[in-house]
Order: sequence, then structure tokens, then C-alpha cells
Amino acid sequence: MLSADKRSRLRRVIAVMNRKGGVGKTSITSNLAGVLAQAGYKVLAIDLDQQGNLGDDLGYRHTDYNDHGAALFFALNSGTPLAPAKGIRENLDVVPAGEQTALLADTLTGRQRRNEDPSFGLADKLAEIADQYDIVLIDCPPGDTAIQTQALVAARWILIPTQPDSGSLNGLEQLAREVIATQPKNPTIMPLGAVLFPIDSRAKRMKARKHEEIREIMGDLAPVFTTSIRFSQTSGVDSRDRGQLAIELARDAEEQDPFAWAKALKARKAGETVEETPSQRISDSAGSLAEDYVELTGEILQALAAHESSPAGEVA
Repeated sequence: MLSADKRSRLRRVIAVMNRKGGVGKTSITSNLAGVLAQAGYKVLAIDLDQQGNLGDDLGYRHTDYNDHGAALFFALNSGTPLAPAKGIRENLDVVPAGEQTALLADTLTGRQRRNEDPSFGLADKLAEIADQYDIVLIDCPPGDTAIQTQALVAARWILIPTQPDSGSLNGLEQLAREVIATQPKNPTIMPLGAVLFPIDSRAKRMKARKHEEIREIMGDLAPVFTTSIRFSQTSGVDSRDRGQLAIELARDAEEQDPFAWAKALKARKAGETVEETPSQRISDSAGSLAEDYVELTGEILQALAAHESSPAGEVA
């Protein structure tokens, strides 16, 4: 069991989690981190998924920032301090994932088979540095029990992205059972809320119906956030291909010249030299997607503030 002091240091650690894959965990983690960092919050994002997709969203996969999970592996197995990659964005540091994360999962499972309890590894190491950050976001994998347990023991809150299909909603019930099972090791763990992702912004009736279904599943445990993340395939692909967050993509979309290609073609036809081929046009939907993430970030901050201002939300 962690001491009260360590639990207090972890009071703003949020695990972004759902047992089902493909529900937007990484997109929500990266974009929330980016919006918070741009607003001046000091943010740490931890990638626990061996696929390392956070590196695509933040554009560091093929850079020296990416240690493929080595920092986390050595911190949890060799007792070294947890050393995030600094300055992925202004105010945003990251603990990357990759093949070393897969090795970590195997190591944790092996220790469990030897009747050891490695569950507190991440919590202990994170408590050493958590006070350097305003918010810590953990991008959790969908299925690795040993890794998920690390997040559940370390986190104060769980943010639950879910799609509007029945499989994703069933994952909420399974996650609720896991939270209950983790409470002997982490009595402070609570759902912060659920987020519907992605959904057609025009499907208002379905959105309302699915919100109600999630409320019935969650009961009094946590709210369903009013803001949902719209389905925008073009902006989503653009964002990951460019290694840009929605707010960054929206900024570039505003600055782009909508007639750049036409001007280049006209110049070539006239025999003029075109020094640079215009880049592919960014979808106009980027701005709307960015607004969703900004609004969701505001709701999350309000929820945190409300919990922290009430006696029930205090960490013992």
C-alpha cells in the first residue's frame, strides 16, 4: 500500500482506459495533453501501449525522443528514476512506449507467477516526479492485464473513452469490475467520466440515446461528459500522418492558402518557375475537431476542480 504522501502526489494522475481497443484512448490522451500544455499546464503523458501510437500523434516516433519504452522498463525493473523525454511540446513531456514495453509486460507477468506483487512499480516511480507536473495522463493498452494494473494502481482517476457500439459499452462494465478489484491496492481510484468517441456530429438522436445508455451503465460512479469527439476521418488521418494534434492542424488549416494549387498550376502553364509544390490541403473539419478537444478539456478541468473542492474528493 502506498503512503498517504505518495497518494497525495498522484492526485492528478488520469488513466485513459477501456478494455476494448480502437475507442480513441491515444487520440484523447495526446490531444488533451496538447490542449492543456498550450494553456500553460505542465503535463506528463505516459504511453503504456507497446504499439507506441502516442509517438505518431505527437510526431516523435522517428526521433531521438523515442526510447521505445526503455525508460519505463528500467525504472520498474532496475529501480532507476523514471526519466521522461523532455520538451515534446512546450510544457509537455512524454514517457514513450515500444518493444521495451512488451518486454516489461512479460517481466511483470513472470514476477506475478513467482508470487511477487509488482503492482506498485509505476505508482512508486511516478510519485517521485508527479509534483513536477500539473496533470499526468496515462494512455493504457486495451488488453494487457499486468500493464493495466500498473495504471490502475498509480492513477487517481480513470477517463473512459467509448464508442457507441455495444462491444464498447460492454467494456465499460468489465472495466468497472476491474476498478473494484483494484481498490484494495488503490482505495482512491475513481472514474472521472466517460467520453463518447467518435460520433457523427449530425446524429443528435443517436448521441442522446448512447449518452443515456452510458449513464445507465455508469450509474452514480461518474458522469458522461457532455462533449463528445466527432467522427472526422480526414482530419484524423491528417493529424497522425503529420504528427500534429488537432489544435495544431486547425491552426495550419486557418493559415493555408485555399488557392495554392491553382496558383501553382497557372504558374507552370505560364512557364514560370514554381519553387515548392503546395502541400496537401488540410480538411476544413480540423477546426471543429479541435473545438471538441478544447471543450472536453474544459469539462475535465471543471470535474477535477469540483472533486478537489469537496471533502469526498480529497486524498486521504
